[in-house]
Amino acid sequence: MMDRRRYVMATFEDEKRQSSGGVTRRGVLTSLGAVLLSGCAGGMDGLLPDFGNAPAAKPAKPVVPDTAGGTRVALLLPLGAGGAVGRIARSMKQAAQLAMIDAGNPGLTLVVKDTKGSAAGAAIAAKAALGEGARLILGPLLAAEVQAVAAARPASLPVIAFSSQSAVAGNGVYLMSFLPEEEVANVIRHAAARGKRRIAAMLPQSAYGRIVGRALKSAAARHGASIVREDYFVATPTGITSVAGRVAPQLGGRADALFLPAAPGLVKAAAAPLKAGGFDPARIQLLGTGLWDGRAIRTVGLAHGGWYAGVEPRLVDYFAAHFARTYGKRPPRIASLAYDATSLAIAAGRAGFSTSAIASPKGYQGMNGLFRLKPNGLIERGLAILSVGAAGPQVVAPPPQKFSS
Repeated sequence: MMDRRRYVMATFEDEKRQSSGGVTRRGVLTSLGAVLLSGCAGGMDGLLPDFGNAPAAKPAKPVVPDTAGGTRVALLLPLGAGGAVGRIARSMKQAAQLAMIDAGNPGLTLVVKDTKGSAAGAAIAAKAALGEGARLILGPLLAAEVQAVAAARPASLPVIAFSSQSAVAGNGVYLMSFLPEEEVANVIRHAAARGKRRIAAMLPQSAYGRIVGRALKSAAARHGASIVREDYFVATPTGITSVAGRVAPQLGGRADALFLPAAPGLVKAAAAPLKAGGFDPARIQLLGTGLWDGRAIRTVGLAHGGWYAGVEPRLVDYFAAHFARTYGKRPPRIASLAYDATSLAIAAGRAGFSTSAIASPKGYQGMNGLFRLKPNGLIERGLAILSVGAAGPQVVAPPPQKFSS
């Protein structure tokens, strides 16, 4: 269910249908303006040990620092939920503990609470954590849980949640997640810069399709591109095949890019009717989202050479290897978000959890690269532009090292 990344956010509800370097072993999160965690310094090159050949079957038992008396930070996760959700939550807890270990002297005490995967459970967990003196809440995971926690806490107490639904952000609720809007903004910016400004779009008839469709229009307007055609398909092989057969002959000289934010299986289903209708990927650049960030897309010939925005593979591999060395298993991609959120909490805690520290305009370098939390609660990421290939994604444009404004 979880391949390499976004989606790292798995497919819990519709919100998770998309998903989830520059780091040292201690203090992995650095402010771009100043060193906020001990041991962080310099750029990203050379800071990623190669754990590729290291055995993970017999990891050393992780020892979480004794932080009794430290500032309390709540970590709310659906630890008791069944199936994939519970397994992912438990890996996220381990990732948060790993960030504490790497920090050495984090100055925080993690107060871990089980939301049980429900809004009611999240509200109860939040109130319990607040009763124990938590000054910041990390989590919860799902949108309904986030809304319940936001209502249960004082307005002045910040929340850094893991939902990928942007609608739940704001009023002190920040999202440490992979937002599809950010992926679209990054890939359209790159496409426009490479002269691919006439964009046709085939979008799924779903909440996700509506989100990426709005993001496409916004990004196109911002970067001087135009939407020359927009079609929606039922997210089934039959549904996308029907629309692809109708759209392909109409692209002709009208489009120089085709935005196809669909899962690999659907892209594969669209391949034959697109090619039969004259679609030429050598002339019309295929564009996607983080739905392509997994092994399955490698076998889809149509997608080879297609662009999407994502985390640099070396960072993904680094975190996975670091986690495996500690716990003896590979983590789901979403676990890296808990690591980054905890590292940010450590940094912000040294500044009293001020808004200026949590939402620093200069941003931070984390396990998933450059990011910053904005005053409206949304996350902005500096993503690489990746090209689909049979052997895995290739970086065609590196991520920015700092935010331009």
